[in-house]
Amino acid sequence: MSEEADRSTDETTSDLSAAPPTPRHIWTRRAGVGLLVLIVGAAGLDLLGPRTGTTTAHGGGWTLDVRYPQITRDGEPAPLDLRVTTDAAFGDTVTLRLCNEWFDHLDFQAWYPSPSAETAQPGWIVYEFDAPTNGDTLDVSLDARVAPGQLGGRDGCEISVLDHDEPAVTAGFTMWRIP
Repeated sequence: MSEEADRSTDETTSDLSAAPPTPRHIWTRRAGVGLLVLIVGAAGLDLLGPRTGTTTAHGGGWTLDVRYPQITRDGEPAPLDLRVTTDAAFGDTVTLRLCNEWFDHLDFQAWYPSPSAETAQPGWIVYEFDAPTNGDTLDVSLDARVAPGQLGGRDGCEISVLDHDEPAVTAGFTMWRIP
């Protein structure tokens, strides 16, 4: 039986080279290990997400503050928080226009508060929210996740506060989806 074991060992190792690795193989291996160390280090420093970003835009007596998912992965939460402030009083509704293509990669949950109306224009989704009963600030939150199975990519989006169906203030942002 030991003779069979020796023969089996010889058969599995017989095609291995006894020559030392070439400098090319050594540098390829070092580059691979270095890349792996960089990825693990970036993950350890929390550079690969998820991460939120913020942006603010002012115009026409309006201020739009946006907190958005800057870096995310499939299945991860991708909340969007909007704060609309005005120098004047709100009308009956506050109208927000968002880019349509950004929602293609999201598993949409719900708006808080819920919009009172929703319409579509080419390339845009328009939401109307009831104006706050007191104060000059409307806070709106979107509960969403990046849809499962999404590959990596970059999605840009613009959000506008509409005043008489025209953008009064617009803020843009970019979300990176890491596989």
